[in-house]
Amino acid sequence: MKLYEINAEILRLTDAIEFDEETGEILGDADELFTQIQSLQMEKKSILEYLAKLVLNIRAEAAAAKTEEQRLKARRDRLAKKEDRLMKILDRECAGEKTDLGVATFAYRKTSHVDVSDAEKAIRWLKRNKHLDCFRIPAPEVAKAEVKKLINAGTKVPGCAVVEDYSCSLR
Repeated sequence: MKLYEINAEILRLTDAIEFDEETGEILGDADELFTQIQSLQMEKKSILEYLAKLVLNIRAEAAAAKTEEQRLKARRDRLAKKEDRLMKILDRECAGEKTDLGVATFAYRKTSHVDVSDAEKAIRWLKRNKHLDCFRIPAPEVAKAEVKKLINAGTKVPGCAVVEDYSCSLR
């Protein structure tokens, strides 16, 4: 029986109990009705206990999954740091030269990025000169990719400069 069926049956049985208006006595076979109600309540308790066990099991499984996520995140972070350290060693040892390492090639690629030394000054200038796509709102922030396009096009943006750098890769 399902929980809602048990509740409906208990309600039907309690509605079926007849009382004597004058004496308040229960008419009919009260013992049989009470036995049926009691067995339904025991079945209901068994179902509720099962549901409680399910909830506790799911809660424990969710906690275990969260712990596993944290463990995997920590492992991923450790691996990323280890990769970074090893790439720095390769960078130091290859000294800026493309190097064939047998299983991989260590190469350098020219990169550039915008270095914002004075963000407020740059934002004021960008607003004044209607370059609204070069900063972000709510807290105005310089959109470096857009500013880089401006600088590369020959526009001088106060507080910003394109810095040439190298990044290394292992393929």
